[in-house]
Amino acid sequence: MKPITVIAFAVCLLASFAVVGTVSAQDHAATATVPFGFNVGAKWVPPGTYTITSDADSPEHIFIRSADRKVVLMTIAQPDSQISNRNKLVFTRYGEQYFLHEILCSACGMNVAFPGSKHERIVRSRHLEAGLSHSGDVYLAL
Repeated sequence: MKPITVIAFAVCLLASFAVVGTVSAQDHAATATVPFGFNVGAKWVPPGTYTITSDADSPEHIFIRSADRKVVLMTIAQPDSQISNRNKLVFTRYGEQYFLHEILCSACGMNVAFPGSKHERIVRSRHLEAGLSHSGDVYLAL
């Protein structure tokens, strides 16, 4: 084989590996437009359009990015055994405060739950003390 052929073959092989890695990362992505501000752990996130991704090697690491790139955060979730035939975000609501509780997206390989944060526990206890009940869960399609 001529040296130029070997080099060309090596470049094509490396390029194919790069494409496979990119395709794999895109499999774990979803986009949602959230019409209300919400909390992810201790972080408040304004309303907007978000891309939610996870890494195939570490599916518990969730990245949330706004379309305008003003909000970028990484959080850790727990695997969720709940399987849904509809891809959705699940928020727990207390009055006008929303907390991201689950991402159920079998199509994009993300079925995860977020543990309740300290802030959520405080809001929940204030609602109970005020005689208010849990306002329910809100489901948002992905």
